Amino acid sequence: MNLKFSCLLLFCLIATSFVLYACGAEQNRAPTLQPSLTSVTLTPPLSTSTSTATMIVPPTSWLSAVLTATPTMMYPLPTLPPDCGMAHLGQAGTQTIDNSQKILIQGTAILCGQVYLEGPFLKPLPVIEALLDLDTGTFDFESVDILFCPGGGTMIFYGFCNLNNAHVQVYSLNGLTMEHAKEPTFDKCQSITKPYGNDNDNEPEYACVITSRGNISRIKVEQYNPLGDNVMSLEVSFVTWEK
Repeated sequence: MNLKFSCLLLFCLIATSFVLYACGAEQNRAPTLQPSLTSVTLTPPLSTSTSTATMIVPPTSWLSAVLTATPTMMYPLPTLPPDCGMAHLGQAGTQTIDNSQKILIQGTAILCGQVYLEGPFLKPLPVIEALLDLDTGTFDFESVDILFCPGGGTMIFYGFCNLNNAHVQVYSLNGLTMEHAKEPTFDKCQSITKPYGNDNDNEPEYACVITSRGNISRIKVEQYNPLGDNVMSLEVSFVTWEK
């Protein structure tokens, strides 16, 4: 009985010694590195923005930017050159004076125009540089006789419009035959009865005018766009006879 107990005790001691030896060997072994899940940096996916993108519109040309349906646009310049609206008295350019009627005034002038957009059409603005009083050779709003009135649709046409009950007859280049208008005589200008008339829609070369004071005047276009293509302008000569 005692022998069996002694053997069992010896077996337990040997087993305990073996376990302790195994544990000590495990503690002295170099550690095996394993990847740590906590050390991995995960890049989150890009978030999708729910905000509305702002489109930056590139600037357009000045003209296309200001063409609106309201008559507020000035074309082609917001201000006109200083030569616009200037008259020089003394000689009626290259016109032929072939009558003995007393001349009230004669000279040359540069008319400049501005237009606005109304619907699909360009219409003239009555700027001071486009308004000529043929009785005095001055540019003013009060006693103006003619307005240099460019206008049109996809194309711009030049013309003369009447104001203050003046009568105007325009003689233009014939666009079909390219025949130039003949210089109207004093008698022909004196015979105007309609407030406004235009022989065709092409480039004006002459105009006869019965002024607001009843005098007879003749205009000749001496040069188109004398200030360059960026300014709608005419150099005209004029002679006004007393009625």
